[in-house]
Formats: sequence, C-alpha cells, structure tokens
Amino acid sequence: MARRSNRRVDSRADRYVRNTYEDGSAVRRLSDIPQEEEGVELPKRKISKRTRRNRQRAMQMSKGYVLFLTVICVAMVAVCVNFLQLKAQLTTQNETVVSLENKLSKLKADNDAYYNTVMASVSMDKVKEAALDRLGLNYADESQVQYYDVDREGYVRQYSDVPDTK
Repeated sequence: MARRSNRRVDSRADRYVRNTYEDGSAVRRLSDIPQEEEGVELPKRKISKRTRRNRQRAMQMSKGYVLFLTVICVAMVAVCVNFLQLKAQLTTQNETVVSLENKLSKLKADNDAYYNTVMASVSMDKVKEAALDRLGLNYADESQVQYYDVDREGYVRQYSDVPDTK
C-alpha cells in the first residue's frame, strides 16, 4: 500500500526536495541505476566479432580521408597566410597614400602662400609704369585696332598675318 503524506502534490516545497526521484514511464539507463540500492547485478553482454570489427572500423579514419584533411588544412593555411600578406600590403599602401595626400596638401598650402606673397608684392601700377617708361611700350592707337564680324558665337583663331585693309 502506498504511504500517504500530508503534503500537497503541487506544493512548491516539492521542487526543492533533493535526492528524490519519481518512477515514471521513462526508461532509465543502466548506469543511472544505483546497484547497491537495487541489489541488481548487471549482466555482461557478449559482443560478436563482426560488431567489434565494425566498431573498430568506425573509430578509424582511412588513409584517403586523412590525406584529404591534410590537403584541406594546408590549403587553408596557405589561404590564411596569403590573406594576411595582402592585408599587410593594403595597410602599407593606405599609409603611403595618406602620407602622400598630407604632403600634397602641405605643398598646395605652401604654393598658395607663395602665390599670395608674390601677388601682394606686385603692384599693377608699377608694372604699367615699367612697360611704358623702361620698355617703351605704348597704348594701341585707334588705327591699329581692326574689328571683325563673327557669324557664330565663339572665338577667332589667327593662323596667319592679318592683311592691311587701308
């Protein structure tokens, strides 16, 4: 007869009780059965030669499979080494590009500074005075200026001397 206790079946305290188990419909493994408590001696099963041979064959790897794995491993190592070399080369090239861009921007800044210095030092009045006085240049007279009518909008290229039309 089953022993009856005063505890409820759904009690929360049942969750915290240790070292208890319920016999249910699930089959337990033989290793889970405590032998001392049950008093059951486990029978030793005899395994056939064919089964033993199949188990040994399943645990071994064939030479072809080992060779295949070796080739794959060597290929993967080669790919990884190549990837790392390319990554290092790319990093070096990026650093070179950055340094050249910095050098270019510095040269542009220096060029702009020199240009501004030259433009500030040159006065257009001094240039005009030097052209008229020292070099003997004169302004063009109205008789020296020739006008041409251009049919289309654009510009005129002069490939030969302009004939006198006087």
